[in-house]
Amino acid sequence: MVGVFVGLKLALLRSSLRRSTGRAVGFVAGAGIALAGACYTAAGLAGNHGGERAADVTVLAFTGLAVAWLALPVSFGAGGDESADPTRLAVLPVRPRRLIAGATVSALIGPGPLCTLIVITGAVAGAADGAFDSAVGAAAAVLAVPLMLLLCVVASRAVLAAFARALTGRRGKDAAALGGVLAAVGGYAAYLLLTTAGSVPALPPVVARVLRWAPPGWPADAVRAAAEGRTGTALLELAGTAVLIGLLMVWWHASLARLMTTADASTAQAVKVRAGQGTGPRARLLASSRSLLVAHHQFGAFLRAPRHRMTMIAAFAYALLFPVVMVPVGAKTPYVVVGGAWVFGLTVPGVLFALDGSAIWTNVATLRTAAQARAELVGRMLPQLALIAPWLTAVAVGIALGTGRTDQLAPALGITFALLGVTFAMGMVISVYHPYPYPEDPFSVSAPGQSGGYHLANFLSSMLGSVVIAPVIAGAFLLDGTASSWLLLPIGTAYGLLAAALTLRVMGQRLFERAPEILAVLRMS
Repeated sequence: MVGVFVGLKLALLRSSLRRSTGRAVGFVAGAGIALAGACYTAAGLAGNHGGERAADVTVLAFTGLAVAWLALPVSFGAGGDESADPTRLAVLPVRPRRLIAGATVSALIGPGPLCTLIVITGAVAGAADGAFDSAVGAAAAVLAVPLMLLLCVVASRAVLAAFARALTGRRGKDAAALGGVLAAVGGYAAYLLLTTAGSVPALPPVVARVLRWAPPGWPADAVRAAAEGRTGTALLELAGTAVLIGLLMVWWHASLARLMTTADASTAQAVKVRAGQGTGPRARLLASSRSLLVAHHQFGAFLRAPRHRMTMIAAFAYALLFPVVMVPVGAKTPYVVVGGAWVFGLTVPGVLFALDGSAIWTNVATLRTAAQARAELVGRMLPQLALIAPWLTAVAVGIALGTGRTDQLAPALGITFALLGVTFAMGMVISVYHPYPYPEDPFSVSAPGQSGGYHLANFLSSMLGSVVIAPVIAGAFLLDGTASSWLLLPIGTAYGLLAAALTLRVMGQRLFERAPEILAVLRMS
């Protein structure tokens, strides 16, 4: 069964990448960037070898990896790994024990587990100073690596199986997505604090002690104990990790057995039909403009669909978190809100068609002119722009008042609005030439290669956008401290609107011409 699952995993991956050259390129690029980042992180962790806080850093790294493996698959899917969906495993005519063995091994295949393994190895190398002086200590340090990787994988799959039925419901998806957003935002905040405050985090002793006693901290603390010559403690903690993995497999087995033997009642919900929605002033107003109608639909999608709503919440949280974290570490200026706009541009603006997926055929079928295509793009951008512009404005005003630099508020907002306009212009280009579909599978947000290609395109466009607004930035430098600096607000706003308008004119025509191709790509999800 293990061989069958491994072959199935490789076949699914190969079939997905063969469907599109863009997916293959995106997968290779995304995997390469992820591996490079993992190697860089591992080198930094290994560089703490012999340091005073090396053991604390290893505990922090292990805890972060465990939280990521628990939160991200539940909330945002497993990156195209269809074998991670327990509801698909449950329908196979195989006993749960054999399913668990095959699913565990197949889960160890891919860029994600490889990056995790690299980071774990680097963290162990950093904390293993003295562990290799004895054979038992060396064995303990070496065993910590596969045990930690197995703990991450098995815990992730066990949680997915336990909450599979709940996650198919709307409330379950809301809770899971919110938990994932909180975990991602918390991890991003920790990353900003650690990278801006110094390369080696100074964890309070009580925090390090608590994390060492938590299950992910057992293998990390075992490495520290082995390095200090306490091999008995190290072996005991590794044994506890192995026992915990076994208990998680028992839980996983029970969850699969329950999925196989009980009916799913989530589809037996009554459907309430609302009447009177097609009349009234609002309906007439929406019917008068395609842009308003599409914008209303997008707002409704944000309110109804947990996955899309949490994507927006995460983007807004990142846009807030960047400036809020940068101020305490020394950047006491409202100009930090420009970084918040840049972070926002890395996420949402390039997924204009992801909300509808294959259902976009209703919009494609009604496109008769390039003007209607432009109205379609405007309607899809309006909800995001109407939300993020006031949000960043409020953040900038709060920082300006809190730091006493109100004289920099107008130019900071001017650069921010210019960057937002360029960001949405780039988002239109990405959405038309590289549409990013969300699969219907609730346990996945992308097929292999889709996410990597999309994020790579978004990152490159964000870098290009920073270059495009160079004239506005130069104006801020020239007018800094002068009475005319307020002119940057209308100039930057006009600059952003002009960039969006010029791009809209071109992309509207391209959308009208490429609409069938975009529909075909979204149907491949």
